[in-house]
Amino acid sequence: MRLPLLSASATTAFALSACLAQGGDAITGTDWHLVGLEGARAPARLSLTLSEDGTQASGQAPCNRWFASNGAALPALALGGIGSTRMACGDLAVEQAYFHALAAMTRAELALGHLFLIGADGRVMEFSADPEGKTCLSCRD
Repeated sequence: MRLPLLSASATTAFALSACLAQGGDAITGTDWHLVGLEGARAPARLSLTLSEDGTQASGQAPCNRWFASNGAALPALALGGIGSTRMACGDLAVEQAYFHALAAMTRAELALGHLFLIGADGRVMEFSADPEGKTCLSCRD
């Protein structure tokens, strides 16, 4: 499932917000919760945690726990070998779209307390450390 790319104005706004990054947040060792995927609100509860050394990633998808290795040094990303437990549920299509999006991300950036994963083709995933986070800086709503 491919979602539309960010509009030029949203991409510009995101680039400007990256310049305003606030200190104190850690990319690694934090449980990040997806709030936006390519300009749309997260379709389900999805999470990401990067290990302290940045070499491993894991999290929760709608149906399963997942894990992957990062073959690049942060802030670069090269998530590979994404695997998961094998529970069935009605959101497996959302889960597979999430894994596909994660595999396409090439760098991580912190801005305004949010983690942004960015792909080479301009795709953006936005995460908040707040599990109930409602603020999505990259969403078009």
